Amino acid sequence: MLLDDLLSRRLIVLTGKGGVGKSVVGASLALAARDRGKRVLLVEVGAPVEAARLLGGAPSKGRETEVLPGLTTINLDPATVMDQYVRHVVPVDLVARRVLDSPIYRRFFAAAPGLKELMVLGKIMVLEEARTGLARRPAWDLIVVDAPATGHGLAFLKVPLAASRAIPVGPVGHNARRVLKLLRDPKRTALVVVAVPEEMAVVEALEFHRLAVDELEMTPAAAVLNACHERRFSNEEEAEVLRLTAAQARGTLAPGVPLPAALRAARRQIRRRRLTRLYRGRLSRGLPAPLASLPFLFRERLGREDLQLLARHLEAT
Repeated sequence: MLLDDLLSRRLIVLTGKGGVGKSVVGASLALAARDRGKRVLLVEVGAPVEAARLLGGAPSKGRETEVLPGLTTINLDPATVMDQYVRHVVPVDLVARRVLDSPIYRRFFAAAPGLKELMVLGKIMVLEEARTGLARRPAWDLIVVDAPATGHGLAFLKVPLAASRAIPVGPVGHNARRVLKLLRDPKRTALVVVAVPEEMAVVEALEFHRLAVDELEMTPAAAVLNACHERRFSNEEEAEVLRLTAAQARGTLAPGVPLPAALRAARRQIRRRRLTRLYRGRLSRGLPAPLASLPFLFRERLGREDLQLLARHLEAT
């Protein structure tokens, strides 16, 4: 099963076009792993609206925050992560505060290409390597990372490769190579591409797959097609909807439900179902990895019960 394969890793990195529901998929994956008894950390990067809200918990504010037993979230702010790194390498508090308060440091952090991304990836590596107790067991059985959207996500993941080449010696280059080794290790890390059944989302997913393989030497372990419209009518019912539409049928389907309005809604559903089938086929043909489909949920706002429903769909894949 797809979920068995993904949860055999220690790190799952989700990427996809903005707006495809990576946060929802990530929270659903985290719930599915938590329901299997794993200790899970859900990591977001500079998220304006945190997944903790979907899970019924409080925002992490940059700290590890348990939202459910066995499920913790953290929203990593790059500037905060960099400040923590400075305090780590400059253990004298007075000196560290002078560095952090320096306008030169702030300008350097803002202008240095890839530094923010490298610091965040380094923090994720530290979380993955964290051990606890006398047995030195991993602090987390699984870390799910909601990475930036595809274009930024590719640049995000390419940073350790560029840094490892550009900085052959010193702690920054050394850590970049360690991060790259973690990302490229298929036994520890799974890259998952998320899309929705729309043209640009699928095109970006396929292009990201190609670039990940060619430039990062990372092969996505799975794809998730989110917000799928599934079949609601039989072939005969679809044909009848189209026949009545062509005949410009009038009347009332039920009290307060005009037949033309019901036919329009039915046609939209039929069209969306066909588009889902079309784009699912394109994604499965162009991205040679297991594909999971998650249903479109007709909700104004999603909650924990909705995420549990999506988690059950992942279990059944």
